[in-house]
Amino acid sequence: MTAFLVSSCNEKNVKDWTDKEVEVWLEQSEWNNIGIKPDSSIDKRFFVEQNIINPKSWKAALDFLEKGGFNEKELGRYDLADDGTYVNIEEYTTKDSSHFEAHRKFIDIQYLAKGKEYIRISSLDSVKKIVTEYSPDKDIEFFNKDEYTEHLLDGSNFIVLFPHQPHMPCMKADSNEHVRKVVVKIPFKEIK
Repeated sequence: MTAFLVSSCNEKNVKDWTDKEVEVWLEQSEWNNIGIKPDSSIDKRFFVEQNIINPKSWKAALDFLEKGGFNEKELGRYDLADDGTYVNIEEYTTKDSSHFEAHRKFIDIQYLAKGKEYIRISSLDSVKKIVTEYSPDKDIEFFNKDEYTEHLLDGSNFIVLFPHQPHMPCMKADSNEHVRKVVVKIPFKEIK
């Protein structure tokens, strides 16, 4: 039995788990069996916490990613669960520059089915300049940041971006190229 929902630690808040307990959960998780690897940038503690407190949505996302076949699917939105979990399959040409974006209501799982791109990741502290104020309807805001880390998506990995992680997706890797991306949107749940 895998540890998608089961853990010897789930009697206490994930915030109180040791790093070893988080690692054990991750090692036993079904997320290791989907054929694509989690990016090293993933906030492991948040990832485990959100999987445990919102299992239906995360299981729907896992099942969708595990099935694959993204290059054969029509572009557009697919609803995955009745709580608002959905996926967008989109195509675009990677960019030279852009703005950071952040979401408050949803977590992003991003995977490239075709092509490669960089995603820049930062934190919410020291926002340099707000470009577009937060839109509750679209769950997005845009701003500039000077400090970030850069992570390559190339079809072998997926990245998970939480509300505390502004990100600049769609950035060119070697050159501007046409890509196909899968973005799963999972409602963010705060622990009380």
